[in-house]
Amino acid sequence: MGAIDHPGASAMTDPMTEIFPDWLDEIEGIVTRGEIEPSRSAASESKVVYHYTPADGLRGIISNHLLWATDVEFLNDAQELTYAGEGLLSALKQERSAVSLREQLVAGYIDDEKIAHELAAREERRENWGCHVDAGADDWDSLLEALDVIIEGLGQMRGPSRNSPLHVYVSCFCQNGDLLSQWRGYGGVGGYSIGFKAKALRNIAMQREKGEFHEIYYGFNEAAKFNPTEFFPSHLRPDLSLMGDYLRALTMIKNPAFREEREWRLMIPREEMRDDVEFRVSPVGVTPYIQVAFLPDAVTEVIVGPGQHHAERMYGTRQLLDRFDMNHVRVVPSHTSLRL
Repeated sequence: MGAIDHPGASAMTDPMTEIFPDWLDEIEGIVTRGEIEPSRSAASESKVVYHYTPADGLRGIISNHLLWATDVEFLNDAQELTYAGEGLLSALKQERSAVSLREQLVAGYIDDEKIAHELAAREERRENWGCHVDAGADDWDSLLEALDVIIEGLGQMRGPSRNSPLHVYVSCFCQNGDLLSQWRGYGGVGGYSIGFKAKALRNIAMQREKGEFHEIYYGFNEAAKFNPTEFFPSHLRPDLSLMGDYLRALTMIKNPAFREEREWRLMIPREEMRDDVEFRVSPVGVTPYIQVAFLPDAVTEVIVGPGQHHAERMYGTRQLLDRFDMNHVRVVPSHTSLRL
């Protein structure tokens, strides 16, 4: 789990590449967040996304009309935050190098027309997409100080820590409700995927303080392209709230190796422990989570995954739904060919 890849890098390191990395060129050439977000949001309104679960999870979700949102630092992929954090750290360190160079140019310590011209062009493009524009415009020392504090704080994010600036609780969904890689995890007993209306999940998020429902980005570069202001905000401030903003943004990034999942997340951030936090036993030990209520009409269908006793599992699912006021929900078999 390393820093950002630089495609096409040669064996020899070009000093200009180190100061002005190739990945920034890609980011600077994109459309603005304002142009992208409405189309992504509108596309999700009619979507159905799927929550994979074993039989006991299905029973609990349907009978109680509750989802569980787990503290992101306790998810199965313990390297999630580390992977995303490494990308952000690399970007911020390169930003710091550029700021430091900018300070030296202003002070007259460097007299190189080529570097000065390139820096001015990049500064203009940076201002066009509104990132860090209000941070140290007339005070490079303050901007460097802010970057140093943020870089140090992010460097301490290596999984669960009592120093975490906030807790982010997430419930995970896939765009594909019949995915072979997901079914494999349930073995012969078989699993289930519950189809939820994306619009209903978005409404649940909106009812929670700072709640969000978002599609996952695969790779830091992709995330920075679609949401530059999440990672390079116009106001840099070396305080707890900004670290919280960064941690919240990092929960929306996964390693590109998981791209097949096309994951979406319902995310609820908390700055302190509250009485509604519950605990369960999971493969990583005692795990904190919160319960998230939904209305019965938020569910559209349940897909019964491949496994033993398939007919019985289909019929049992139908009865479960009927018992708990969800007669409208379809029960459909998986079309995946998987020998168990």
